[in-house]
Amino acid sequence: MAFTAGELNSIAASALDFYFNKGDAFKLSLQKKPLLNWLENSKKSFPGGKGNISLGVIGTYGAGGINDGVKGYTHNDKVVFYTPANNQRLNFPWREHHIGITLTHTELKIDGISVMDTSGENLRKHSNREMTVLIELLETKLFDMGERYAITMNNLFWGDGSADAKALAGVQFLISDDPSVGVVGGLDRANYAFMRNRARTAAFGAKVATTPALAAHGGDAITSNTADGGALLTVLDSEFRQLIRFGGKPTKFLAGSDFIGAMEKEMRANGLYSQTGFSQGGDVSMGALNYKGTTIEYDPTLDVLGKSKRAYWLDGRAISLQAMQNEWRRSHSPERAPDEFVMYRSLTATGQLVAQQFDSSLVIDIK
Repeated sequence: MAFTAGELNSIAASALDFYFNKGDAFKLSLQKKPLLNWLENSKKSFPGGKGNISLGVIGTYGAGGINDGVKGYTHNDKVVFYTPANNQRLNFPWREHHIGITLTHTELKIDGISVMDTSGENLRKHSNREMTVLIELLETKLFDMGERYAITMNNLFWGDGSADAKALAGVQFLISDDPSVGVVGGLDRANYAFMRNRARTAAFGAKVATTPALAAHGGDAITSNTADGGALLTVLDSEFRQLIRFGGKPTKFLAGSDFIGAMEKEMRANGLYSQTGFSQGGDVSMGALNYKGTTIEYDPTLDVLGKSKRAYWLDGRAISLQAMQNEWRRSHSPERAPDEFVMYRSLTATGQLVAQQFDSSLVIDIK
């Protein structure tokens, strides 16, 4: 099978005759992925099972007002009892994910490397290889796979599960623009209010306009304004009280560029000044924003998704990546076919993004 144009270009970039700058290839488009880093660095493990990650939750208490309240009594009055029966289970199916690359023995020979076994686990570099090899072809291909893993997994984490039915469902599935609808973990949000996250979006504002009772869970997107202490800052103060109302602890604040810009504008307009004044000519830039001990981080992916005016304030104790034991970022070196001198490298990840509390996390947009 002939080389493709892409493979030939890759080989050419590794040869001294076709490239002028000895050393590592320039990596020009790497983008920060704070959501991916946060979820993978704080992931939890589960031992496997039939196919679901199951979490127990209790969102209601009592027996619907039947014998479940404190009442007075005296002497030999008869008293009543009730049986609590409010346990619920959230079931999230774990998913399997794969990314892999191929590499021909011919490419490796051009790179000064010989493959010593059928799987490609045992590689041997040629002597004086540094005289002809400019870039580590194998390493750059593996780096390419690693970065494509990071980009596409990050997109899944930011998604709503609709892009790939066999992959995990992301933050937009758990923390919805309209939390009054949708089935999550097997429970319908239309029937269970405790399954609803906080939302300040146009979609939810329209729903609240027709169903005022839903205002208990949020409302419309915010029009940022510097007057009266800042409209956006004021709403965030109000939302924080609601996020901690039921024991929540929002600890991760990820925002798009326009959202952060609106916060900076409101802060500047409302008197956050340096004690040293302007005589020394100081740095006029604004440092990282913080709220209630949480750093407000810029996540470029929100801009890429067309959501630069959006932010997510997430409860890190309630939302987590559940990874199957020994099955997250697992590398593989499959045996080559007997009639092809081709190496394979794969990376797999098995798990799911889950939540056990929703009213302690917020999605918020500005207009």
